[in-house]
Amino acid sequence: MPIAPCFDPTTGASGGASAGGGGTPSLANVTPTAIDLTDGTWTLTDPNNLIKSVSFGGGFNIITWNAVEGTSSLNWTAGTTTDAPRWHKVLNIGGTDITAADLLVFTSRIEQGLDVADFNNECVVGVATDPTSSSTSAIDGSGGSANRVGTGNPTYGTWQVNSATASANAANVFGMCTVMRGFAAVGSGIYLNIAADGTTKNSGSRNSNVNAHAYTGNVHVMVGVGVRSNGDDIDQDDQQKFKASFGAITYGGLT
Repeated sequence: MPIAPCFDPTTGASGGASAGGGGTPSLANVTPTAIDLTDGTWTLTDPNNLIKSVSFGGGFNIITWNAVEGTSSLNWTAGTTTDAPRWHKVLNIGGTDITAADLLVFTSRIEQGLDVADFNNECVVGVATDPTSSSTSAIDGSGGSANRVGTGNPTYGTWQVNSATASANAANVFGMCTVMRGFAAVGSGIYLNIAADGTTKNSGSRNSNVNAHAYTGNVHVMVGVGVRSNGDDIDQDDQQKFKASFGAITYGGLT
């Protein structure tokens, strides 16, 4: 498969590239796809009906929850099973559905809405093999993560299957994470946390340690929400708020 950008570098439109004067699409200054969970393209998997509603405004997704006691199954970065809510769709680049065999580079941007601090929340934005599963090893997710304890410092990092490496800083405005996966491996991720002045406040990386799996089908973009730690409860009508976007490319001619 040739290099396939998500966006038309000439017009900025999503859905693929159009050839420029030389017939080769540019990958410079690619505009990411904003995530609007209300736009009708996402499927919600919510086994215990924990999501009361979702709305979108000012670029932010606002999630309203039903009450639930905190458990490891609501924590995307702990435990081996999860029934935490997640939205997902097949990852398509330029009209091509991407599979687990493709060498994929996926970049996410997450920005927390700091005016909402109802509970100790977490969200993940990345790629998954089976986003409907309750097994973290079947989901095989990797991407960016964001969490915040109360009104504490915004924390961003990279999520790999059921663990994360993340860093907090009072100046963090958003987190950038890039993961590479393919050839039957979940791979690994790196992250940069960015302040309002455009400087990096934290950086880091994490390996998934999943270097082989049997899944060869389509991979999916997935947005998961939940609690920061296993014992964090969510009260009725608690909310969490975040802005997110992503971009992806695949590479061919490598074997």
